[in-house]
Amino acid sequence: MKALVYQDLKQVTYQDIEEPTIQKPNQVKIKIYGSGICGTDLNIVKGKVPANKGTIIGHEGVGTVVEVGDEVRGFKIGDRVLVDPTQSCGTCSYCREGLFIYCENFDDYQVGMTTHGTFAEYFVGDEKYIYAIPDSMSWETAMMIEPLGCVLQTFMKAGVKPSDSVLVLGSGAIGSLCQLVSKRLARLTVGTEVDPFRKEFASEIADYVFYPQELTLDKVYEINNKKFDIVVDAVGNQLHVGFEMIAKGGKIIPMGYDDSYEVTFKSTAVINDGISIIGAVANHSMISTALKFAQSIPELEQMVTAKELLSDYEQAFNGTIGYDLRTGETLPMNSVKTALIL
Repeated sequence: MKALVYQDLKQVTYQDIEEPTIQKPNQVKIKIYGSGICGTDLNIVKGKVPANKGTIIGHEGVGTVVEVGDEVRGFKIGDRVLVDPTQSCGTCSYCREGLFIYCENFDDYQVGMTTHGTFAEYFVGDEKYIYAIPDSMSWETAMMIEPLGCVLQTFMKAGVKPSDSVLVLGSGAIGSLCQLVSKRLARLTVGTEVDPFRKEFASEIADYVFYPQELTLDKVYEINNKKFDIVVDAVGNQLHVGFEMIAKGGKIIPMGYDDSYEVTFKSTAVINDGISIIGAVANHSMISTALKFAQSIPELEQMVTAKELLSDYEQAFNGTIGYDLRTGETLPMNSVKTALIL
């Protein structure tokens, strides 16, 4: 079968690989329709997040069941399904407490990083990590369920209230998704974005979207009369801005990934101002909740702003990142969320 395989630092190839087969009676085989490109996938390609050589990347896969193991009871051939990539050993101390995202052996179970992912024609996985897609839900919406679960996990952990004002730094896929959820839960939703295409897209979601340099404290007080109750860093290197923009008693949520970024702060200021930092980003058994919540968000389907064939992955990655991965040449961004379709 054809698949997108990680080879080495900044190197992935579209190649033929052995088609997976069911190895255990509780497994399901899926013919993949497509997978959303996640920031994690891009960071793997950029060399910022490690992956095992020879591993198929991608983890936001949806498709149709083509085979089931002898012990599978919840699915049949022809069912439309999605894959929950947050998997674990199930036996360590954290898993036994239901904290699967903190599994002591998590590195051995990361779909698309250490185990084969969904940028491929077929995927085989355990039934417990497979979820049915409602008949009324489009493939595009289904691809957004896993990242939606991450956002819901974080917003619920932060206890976002109807009276809250929310600032989302960055309006890429996760940033725009945060804004979409914030519009359902909070009083005021404000975004920032450097790219004109994504800024225009986010402007259809949030109450206000600014270029970063435009969002001064004077502007904040003009639109909100105070600093923000919630600040989300959806870029990965903007927590310093979050500390500037957060109100007393507020909550800062780091959501973007950038291992090279560090931020310093005064612990006394955090204590005196009652600021909380919410780090619970990973999807913690939230797929069912996200599937239900998604049915009240018809706009979710529009989050997938481009679809490309898996064989055209380079074009898709470049348009999402904003530069040529091979040459480093700056390119215009042309998508918020891109799906790679088989």
